[in-house]
Amino acid sequence: MTTIDVPADRWHDAVAEAIATHPWLVHLTAIDGAGERGQDPDIIVVCRCENHDGDDVTVSTRVPRDGGSLDSVVDVVAGAAWYQREIHESFGVTFVGPGADNRALLICDAPKPPLRKEVVLAQRAETTWPGVAGPGTSTSASRRRALPAGVPDLETWQRIKDGEDISDVEVVAAMSGRRPRSSAGRDAGATRATRGQAGQGRRA
Repeated sequence: MTTIDVPADRWHDAVAEAIATHPWLVHLTAIDGAGERGQDPDIIVVCRCENHDGDDVTVSTRVPRDGGSLDSVVDVVAGAAWYQREIHESFGVTFVGPGADNRALLICDAPKPPLRKEVVLAQRAETTWPGVAGPGTSTSASRRRALPAGVPDLETWQRIKDGEDISDVEVVAAMSGRRPRSSAGRDAGATRATRGQAGQGRRA
């Protein structure tokens, strides 16, 4: 198995090189890179190909989550057309060239690409989730309350409903039950760490 990470402007050529030696397209998909603390907000596009021996090559690249675009690879492998249409609809990546961005599954434009992590499942957010506390689960105040997938904490959801412009990273963090640390919070943490190290030095 070979994995190749390339810049966006090398995407088409890298996939063409992979197909030249591994002519079977296994999958072409995308991943929202926004993590719980928002370290990597890019959209990651991945193409996996195989040869007749079962050996595979995976080519990946990253594009900005807003306005990201890649060259279409339909001229290299025709089967990529459907996958590209799915990626465009579900993650908002634009493909430039043949067979690029025709509608795949959605019958109308969504407010945001639906498989991006910052997209809130509004119906679920407005409905009491039965999995908050199952049988035998502690409901004490000290226990962190579980959140259903696709639902931020109540404070963030109210801000969204009120029309406040909240960054994607903050929404993703709110869905995981964590909030991105502010620069003041990071500075305070660094100060505490420095004081702790100084204290250990004095004790030594």
